[in-house]
Amino acid sequence: MIIMNNRRLNPVTGMIWVFLAFLMGCEQSDSGLPNDPGKTPYQTKNVVIIVIDGPRFSETWGDPSKQYIPNLGKKLARQGVQYNWFYNNGPTYTTSGHTALTTGRYQIMQNDGTEFPHYPSLFQVWLSQTREDPNQAIIITGKEKLNVLADCSHHQWRGKFNPICVADNRPDAETLKIARSLLEQHHPQLLLIQFKGPDQYGHANDWTSYLNSIIETDRYVNDIWEFLQNDPHYQNTTTLFVTNDHGRHLDNVRDGFVNHGDLCEGCLHINLFAAGPDFKAGVTINTYRELTDLAPTVARLMGFTMPDARGEFLSELFK
Repeated sequence: MIIMNNRRLNPVTGMIWVFLAFLMGCEQSDSGLPNDPGKTPYQTKNVVIIVIDGPRFSETWGDPSKQYIPNLGKKLARQGVQYNWFYNNGPTYTTSGHTALTTGRYQIMQNDGTEFPHYPSLFQVWLSQTREDPNQAIIITGKEKLNVLADCSHHQWRGKFNPICVADNRPDAETLKIARSLLEQHHPQLLLIQFKGPDQYGHANDWTSYLNSIIETDRYVNDIWEFLQNDPHYQNTTTLFVTNDHGRHLDNVRDGFVNHGDLCEGCLHINLFAAGPDFKAGVTINTYRELTDLAPTVARLMGFTMPDARGEFLSELFK
């Protein structure tokens, strides 16, 4: 099933307007309808976000054969929603991409872990509004520099309502083990897991390992989804999002898949897959959406508000 929408923007045009809005301080948003924290009309009580760092759309959902993502592209696709036109319209670097996802705001920032996001993340806001234990909001990343996602530089939020953050430079297989352990031990309601493999091997100019890492992370996504479907705490109450922080240069741009960071189609065009008890199943959506739309959508699902977010609610996901 394919859903079409006439809200199609040219990706470059959309990106230009986003940057103009950023520079001019545009204050348009859809941060979710106010609710009592945690009280919603939805079945979702938990959200897991998986970020696969740096694969190109052309090797993932953009490949008609789905040969490198057999679990997502064939098995899980029947259970959820996949977007054909999902973009990072901000800086296409690791730290900025993750910041856009978690705060709902694009921000130009250092990519070495020395700069915090300016605005609070969905984890901080959720903890502040629900007063849940910090172990109910967890960030697990395979890049140490992404520990900045646990806090922000805004004076009203700095050092407050910080989620648990387990950030270290480690193989994706180890990140998976840690994620499974924390899921079993704490049953967090909000969880972000970052797998770095495709980005790591892309930068190493290792095409074979880059492709194998996409296959590997696809398998890890399936492993986590099956755990969520079979664990009594998560079963039928958990929504999964799978996305990227950025893509990579196309073959005819600069050094191709080795790097990223500009405004080419390969860097901007990323993936979004979503599955959960409130979403449609077996659906492909051709509505143009972007990375900043995730935070307000998670907020709406979980019954809290993100007044600083500038993304839009992904209403077409829902039944």
